[in-house]
Amino acid sequence: MHMANELLSVPVATGTLAIAAGGLGLICRKVRQVIAADKLALMGILGAFVFAAQMVNFQLPAMPGTSGHIVGAVLLAIILGPHLAAIVISSVVIVQCLIFQDGGLLALGCNLINIGLVPSYLGYYLYRAVTNGRFSSLKAYIGAMLACVIAMEAGAILVALQAALSGVLVVPLSTFLITMIGVHFLVGFVEGLVTVAVLAYLQQLRPDLVADSLPGTIKLSRRAILASLAVFAVVIGAGLSLLASDLPDGLEWSYAERPDQPDFETVVANPDSRVTAVDAFQSKYAVLPDYSVRASELDEVAEQEANLGAGWTSFAGVVGSVVTMAVIWLAAWLLRKRQPQ
Repeated sequence: MHMANELLSVPVATGTLAIAAGGLGLICRKVRQVIAADKLALMGILGAFVFAAQMVNFQLPAMPGTSGHIVGAVLLAIILGPHLAAIVISSVVIVQCLIFQDGGLLALGCNLINIGLVPSYLGYYLYRAVTNGRFSSLKAYIGAMLACVIAMEAGAILVALQAALSGVLVVPLSTFLITMIGVHFLVGFVEGLVTVAVLAYLQQLRPDLVADSLPGTIKLSRRAILASLAVFAVVIGAGLSLLASDLPDGLEWSYAERPDQPDFETVVANPDSRVTAVDAFQSKYAVLPDYSVRASELDEVAEQEANLGAGWTSFAGVVGSVVTMAVIWLAAWLLRKRQPQ
């Protein structure tokens, strides 16, 4: 659900970036007072896991022309709490944008809000509302599922509102909004299943890692469970990412491209030359655009060697996971270093 530059006007892009930066600043100030040393490795590894998981686009059930991927903010919020989750998922979004051109540079503020800040807090408090009182595994899993679906829908609604506020829609807002809500309900449902699976794994082996500990007994050392999550991140980023669907994701399908509907016309028109310039700049300087080698470089090799794209995807998955983990660890370490004495 990463927004592209063309979905926004420059004023809306600037305003949302300021809101996102201000929100992250307040969160960092809050976290600086409470972050613990034993959270650093967990934050980094979970960030790498979410980065890798977001690379795996899956075809949506009953919708042959589109795909989706998990966001992971609700999972992070349940395990880490909303403040740390917001920092981790925001780091993922920033790395995706700056290195892999996943999400527009102008749209960075919107993506931080829609993918990071809103789902982290909304999802966490929805989960807590369901699990309030007598705690049980069933309530935790139901809460996680509902939180994922509702947080995903909230992000989808924000995308539609931000595009409408930018004045780029050529269809009524209600039309775009209904499409976004319908598509992302399915994405949120799948994300809920993934979230429940990860929570069940932690409950069986290390339930105390979850911010509001799940019921269960500790069966694995902290170091071992962190190592297993790191292995999962590498396997997903280097292996499962190769199986990702190449169909447009739910957002792209909603406004730009529908392989199942050849006559579909885009519902967005943005003639602003500044947006085109930012797109060109981002394409030129992104290290691994779209998680692969730059297209102009592929054009220079023999045709039989052009299939190296799969290898580049695996490489991007591993590199992105490592860079994300390093960025999160460094940010958390710096915040902890500035704790009041």
